[in-house]
Amino acid sequence: MSVDVTYEGGRYCVELSPPHGAQWTSAWLTATEVLEELSARGCHSTAITDALFAANPEWPEAHDAEVRRRRELELQAILDEGSDADRPLEEDD
Repeated sequence: MSVDVTYEGGRYCVELSPPHGAQWTSAWLTATEVLEELSARGCHSTAITDALFAANPEWPEAHDAEVRRRRELELQAILDEGSDADRPLEEDD
């Protein structure tokens, strides 16, 4: 599968081409979204990371930051959900 990645302004645009995959061009994605999208399309992890490194050798740092940001959002959502459960139910008049 031919995987070409372009890096610009902190985002990546991917072009996937045959013979091993259907022609596809992405919108601008984060490094994490590139990993997710190409994995879902059946690309080998080595092909994905090689393309990301060719586009931006510092992509792992951006990916790590995105993963931390997502985990913090998930944790905050869990904590917010838990704080709602601790509130007393309001009675209807």
